[in-house]
Amino acid sequence: SNTMTMPEMSHRAVDLGESWRYKLRIEPCYGKEKVRAHELVDRPILCSGTVIGTRDGMRRFLSVLVDEFRTNNARGPSCRSPTMTDQWTMNYLYYKGKFGFVRNTKTLPWGTGPVLTVGKPCVNSAMGKNRTSQKDMMVFHEDSGLILNPHERDGSIARVAPTLHQWDRCSNWINPWFREHKQLYMRKDRPEDEPAVTWVESN
Repeated sequence: SNTMTMPEMSHRAVDLGESWRYKLRIEPCYGKEKVRAHELVDRPILCSGTVIGTRDGMRRFLSVLVDEFRTNNARGPSCRSPTMTDQWTMNYLYYKGKFGFVRNTKTLPWGTGPVLTVGKPCVNSAMGKNRTSQKDMMVFHEDSGLILNPHERDGSIARVAPTLHQWDRCSNWINPWFREHKQLYMRKDRPEDEPAVTWVESN
């Protein structure tokens, strides 16, 4: 998924062309001539933590990304981790068309699809780094306690957000919601005590 909002909320989008983090990581490795801001205007930042696909699709995606990491490791320190990270390498490869044709690799606007990045409202630098900022972008269903995808229509299979990503980044207002609806979201007494990936716990 990506960080692009709907047209009427363009001031809340996160533009890759304006991201100093992207330039800081990418330019030393690939060079300024390959990282041109005008080519990235209105290009949303893609989140490497929300990539999903078929088995074959993920193999194809990861093979491109891993091969690039190996190539970059041979280029020198400015191209190696932690200077270069999966997030910015993936964005560079995607917008250079390295993952294949659009029919094979697609992105979805924020607030739609199978993954809702809850952290997005809290990281827009235009609004200031405020963990309570832009809460109005979220849609909470008061009766059920569920969190909805803001830009999915009623009746859509993805209207209820199937997966919540980076919820802890908005802890000031998401944690009280979790506590109020503990039966849906929590097994521990506090949200911060919840295991990160419960499905890999050993018995």
